[in-house]
Amino acid sequence: MNPLELAKFILATYPDKHITPMKLQKLAYYAKVWSLVAGEPFIKAQFVKWAYGPVNQAIYTAFKKYGADPIPSKGIAVNIDQPKEKLLQFILDNYADYSAFALSAMTHSEKPWKETPDNAVITDEAIVAYYSQKPFAKNFTQDYPGKPFYVLQSNTWHSFTLDMDKNEAESFAVYSSYEEFKKLANAAAIDFKNLLDGLSVTA
Repeated sequence: MNPLELAKFILATYPDKHITPMKLQKLAYYAKVWSLVAGEPFIKAQFVKWAYGPVNQAIYTAFKKYGADPIPSKGIAVNIDQPKEKLLQFILDNYADYSAFALSAMTHSEKPWKETPDNAVITDEAIVAYYSQKPFAKNFTQDYPGKPFYVLQSNTWHSFTLDMDKNEAESFAVYSSYEEFKKLANAAAIDFKNLLDGLSVTA
């Protein structure tokens, strides 16, 4: 899969996620990261270190005209076999709700970006060495449907668990299955929306 095929897949799969060029770069980067960790190196895209995180030149050139605006996704389609589609959606579902700047901050906190010289390629070796040690990598050593799900320990997760003791934090680090995690996450999102709606009514 070349960079533009990956970009089109992301845009077609997440049309309502406010994907700007900057956000697209980060989603594409993490798609490559975790597909490498999963032992599925089918994404043929290099990312270099730029100020706001990893950037692929082909994606940058194709979409830079949109600036900070969301990229239109209407009419975009890409053919991909089902196993690759399933893997990419599993990866990207865990990142798609984050903003471009939140995703940029994530890359800035991680060694492959921090330890790569400016404008140099972030190597596959650096990616695998770092990310394969993360709890989220355990999801790719098993057939994840119905198996324990290890949460992506993002900056948001660390902020959420900051004041918890170790045992309490660990209870939010792994769930009995990915399906259970999605169910609880969706319920929490609905509760939060209802809370905001209630506040707007009383304001």
